Amino acid sequence: MKILTKTTLATLAILVMVGASSAQASEVTGTISSDGGGSGATVVSAPVASPTGGSYVGTQSVTLTATNAEIRYLIDGTEDPTCTTGTVYTGALSVSVSQLIRALSCYSTGVSSDAVNFAYSITEESSGGGGGGGGGGGGGIVTTPSTSNLDFNIDGNIDVCDFNILMANWGTISGASTSTGDADGDGDVDILDFNLLIVNWQT
Repeated sequence: MKILTKTTLATLAILVMVGASSAQASEVTGTISSDGGGSGATVVSAPVASPTGGSYVGTQSVTLTATNAEIRYLIDGTEDPTCTTGTVYTGALSVSVSQLIRALSCYSTGVSSDAVNFAYSITEESSGGGGGGGGGGGGGIVTTPSTSNLDFNIDGNIDVCDFNILMANWGTISGASTSTGDADGDGDVDILDFNLLIVNWQT
């Protein structure tokens, strides 16, 4: 039986989220869309991210590219960008926390690609070994949800079954519970819950 790693899981998550679009196969190879004016056709391709979505340690500089098109994007949220509502991409995006980038290509002929999603799970870099010494420093205490909140199907494991439950309920914006993928107890099923699942993943 093949063991899923955190990196493999992150890749699966991106494929599932992007799979919500009905035209992903065409976005990989490019589709031809008539501009309606009889003057030819436009090859439509969705933006490509580098590095692509996944799990990373430390801040990432994410570059979006699309051939002969303006790129519009949105960060997180539940709505895809459009060629009028999205933010115009002008340069690399600094991704220092876990987030979802939604982007599409906009062409001068008036056509656009389908929106694609790039999910990033960011873990802070280690601060290195600290010197020993003395009693309690003044650092704050960071608390995280109990790992029991991540065992959505209550089988004693945090694994692909819990991942499937989270993805099946992805995008829920209120009323979610532990059994439907809400790991942090905020009522939503989003990138924060995904991040917690990845960090606590058990093979």
